[in-house]
Amino acid sequence: MNRAFGLALRTTALGAALALASGQSAARAHAIESSLERLSGLTNTLRLESRFGNGEPASNAAVRLVPPSGGTGIEIGYTDARGQLRFQLPGAAGSDWELQVDRGPGHRDYLELPARGAAQVSRTQQGWFPGGFSLQGLLAGAQPLALAGLTLMAGCGGWRWSRRWRR
Repeated sequence: MNRAFGLALRTTALGAALALASGQSAARAHAIESSLERLSGLTNTLRLESRFGNGEPASNAAVRLVPPSGGTGIEIGYTDARGQLRFQLPGAAGSDWELQVDRGPGHRDYLELPARGAAQVSRTQQGWFPGGFSLQGLLAGAQPLALAGLTLMAGCGGWRWSRRWRR
């Protein structure tokens, strides 16, 4: 009976660790991370790049300008297969407007517009780091190692517990 209980404990711990790890990666894949860059101060051209938290491009996402009052926005366009869109700001949009990237329910990002004449702006809701990588992308690579560690700890704990009850 003790051996069966120890095996059940290890199996339960492994299942919980797998559920925890898979739930985190699924939630992380839904976040959209965006960057906005001014390409030229003379033409007022901006380049938007949007990606999901797992690094995949947010293709075919609707991009619109939303006024500060929250009224009807201005449709700008859609991101391409690489999750990018180049556009010029309409004259009606001020620096107090927000840029909305919309890939559907639960897949939105909002960015502040750069002040006219600003050299470059790169700000996201999730946070890009200099050099073009995100902390979430870095942590996603560490998940298998964390899962292996949790599994090893649960297995050792179950083995030790079952050995204690045999005496």
